[in-house]
Amino acid sequence: MAHQQQLRRGQLSLQGQQLLGQVADALPQLLIARLAQLMGQGLAIERRMAAGGSGPVLIHSVRLDPTSVPLELRPLNRPDGMQGLSSLTQLARGEAALIAINGGYFNRVNRLPLGALRDGGVWLSGPILNRGAIGWQAGVLPSFGRLSLEESVEDGLGRRWPLASLNSGYVQKGLARYTSAWGRSYTPISGQEMAVLLRDGRVLLRFEPGALAGGVPLQPGEELLVARGGLLLPWRPGETLQLRSHPSHPLGFSPYVIGGGPLLLQGGQLVLNGSVEGFSPGFLSQGAPRTVIASDGRQLWLLTLQGLGNT
Repeated sequence: MAHQQQLRRGQLSLQGQQLLGQVADALPQLLIARLAQLMGQGLAIERRMAAGGSGPVLIHSVRLDPTSVPLELRPLNRPDGMQGLSSLTQLARGEAALIAINGGYFNRVNRLPLGALRDGGVWLSGPILNRGAIGWQAGVLPSFGRLSLEESVEDGLGRRWPLASLNSGYVQKGLARYTSAWGRSYTPISGQEMAVLLRDGRVLLRFEPGALAGGVPLQPGEELLVARGGLLLPWRPGETLQLRSHPSHPLGFSPYVIGGGPLLLQGGQLVLNGSVEGFSPGFLSQGAPRTVIASDGRQLWLLTLQGLGNT
């Protein structure tokens, strides 16, 4: 996956020796010894079977109180930007994570991110379609909600241009913004695109339709505004643009954000509405392993669910 979540650099405990024995064959002996040493420190891991509507479901869960358990919850990211995929195992090993879980969505064809990812206060990929997301900071339970990023640029004539996405593989007609968090360079991901390269709000370069084919290097502090769907940009080198950016939900101000969806529960109430978040009926009804991140107001829960047999 292009981005995941992890628990790292802390203490870990398990519920009893039985589970430790079950996972011993799959984990390095050094980690097994560490887990055994850290048992009983406030973090619980469970593996159980439950009855589902179409058959048995295997559930793995991790729960902890982040205000008291000395574990750090962080997104796992590729070090070379948002383009491409790495397996959960590769990402976890690269960060020496004790526990890792899948998170977020990506385009299976071009391997680009489709949803919110924010790490250390930096948007690596912006939210799309007002989908469900979580935001958190160290030592605090996460916040949950539907999230979008409302961005626009205003030019010297007072015209405001809405931005459709940030560092995203989600392609729409209009303007999209890319920063160095996207990767070392940007290459077109849709038809004929044109763009302007900015630094500190000033246009440095203008790329006419077709001129992006060779790629554009993205340096820290630079931003590329990409026009799609036949939109023509009027700006020339030397002109200034003012960026406005504001998340639709307070969780978007958190130092760490990861998108998912659809949002299932909020405030103890069922709020599931996949169509509002842009999920197709086929996606919502298909059987597939799922990741769930939740909180009961006291603990953080990380869960995976997998139907067994043909479910």
